[in-house]
Amino acid sequence: MSFAALLIWNLKRYRSLAIFFIFQAVLSTMNVLEETNITKQYYLVTPVFTLIIGPILYFFIRSLVNEAVLKGKNKGKHFIFAFLTLPFTEYTQFIIACGTLSQIIYLLLCFRLLARYHNISKAVSSDADRYKLTWLVKALFVFTAVIVIDLIRMNLQTITPDFIKGLWYLTNEVIFFSISCYLAFKVIRQPLLFDGMTSYENIEEHQGTGDKQSELALATKIFISIEAEILQNEMFKKPRLSVTDLSQSTGINVKDISWAINMGSNRNFCDFINSLRVSDVKKQLLAGNARSCSVLDIALKSGFNSKSTFNAVFKKEEGKTPSQFIREKFKSVDGH
Repeated sequence: MSFAALLIWNLKRYRSLAIFFIFQAVLSTMNVLEETNITKQYYLVTPVFTLIIGPILYFFIRSLVNEAVLKGKNKGKHFIFAFLTLPFTEYTQFIIACGTLSQIIYLLLCFRLLARYHNISKAVSSDADRYKLTWLVKALFVFTAVIVIDLIRMNLQTITPDFIKGLWYLTNEVIFFSISCYLAFKVIRQPLLFDGMTSYENIEEHQGTGDKQSELALATKIFISIEAEILQNEMFKKPRLSVTDLSQSTGINVKDISWAINMGSNRNFCDFINSLRVSDVKKQLLAGNARSCSVLDIALKSGFNSKSTFNAVFKKEEGKTPSQFIREKFKSVDGH
């Protein structure tokens, strides 16, 4: 863990994860010292560490999704309970139970942050799929499962045979270590991240009049003009088209564009632009352009930035893969 922290320390956006790794290294060291009765006879510290894991992990998620950085004083508030429990570490099971509850609460906050990150990126960018943090969501789900199982293990310690207890603890540690290595591996590869979540935080808010019919009529009118602008200038073919680009082109503010697209198409900005790209690809495939160039080339010219994104979006829109679509198209032509 110390080595992983050293590898990513210079990456400012991931420094919170480096701190998390250092924390894990210290916790592991203290576990060894206490379980071998080297320090346990003086003072038991490790139960308090369970109250620190949640906040540190939460700070990492905040820095990763580019949420506003908390000041030192505000960060310190998250560790108050941990310091208050230091004099009462003899009540080990109670503190560990509180620590597990704390970790679950902070994990829920992490999932909430990630959900907001994905929603805002899809409301702002046409290539939001490039910024997906699916790998992190999966890691957090596994981490949550480990925490819940570990809570069961700790509550059954008094009636569990030593061999089973030791094997269970070892298994938990191996899984947790694997998750940490996985996070380090993904971060070292520096995944693409969406910047600007804080600046676009209220993009989906719209000050309405309260009259739903007139609101829908206005949204439809704005949406029609936006769609016409995009189609006329083939703006959807720009791989990294953003709602800001559209705002500059139409003169409509980003909030109204996002609102109008949501109301007019029942889609977010990303899904709407991708639907136009799929329509353009289909148009070219039906025109027989696939005979002179590959389907991927057509997709890239229509605005998609990768084969995987194109295939996923096409199947979502059409219920079939591009190759299946082409086969059915030629089959119907031959049959005719």
